[in-house]
Amino acid sequence: MGKLIPRSFERIRSGEQIEYSTFTTVAAAAAAGVTPAKFPHRIIHLSAGGTGSVPCLAISDGTNWKQIAIGANAI
Repeated sequence: MGKLIPRSFERIRSGEQIEYSTFTTVAAAAAAGVTPAKFPHRIIHLSAGGTGSVPCLAISDGTNWKQIAIGANAI
């Protein structure tokens, strides 16, 4: 029997988009019940949650949301 591949990998292989939950800020995510403790290793999109109220991604380390800045355009 072959190794089971998680559905998420199948979706990536087939070229499907990866969609993240979007919130304006970390406070809005918490108000919706999405906390780093409840969702360790989860990635979310914050439309105004980055430094300077700019869009960013955030990943849970199990305790806090860590900001991943969205930088310059990809080439």
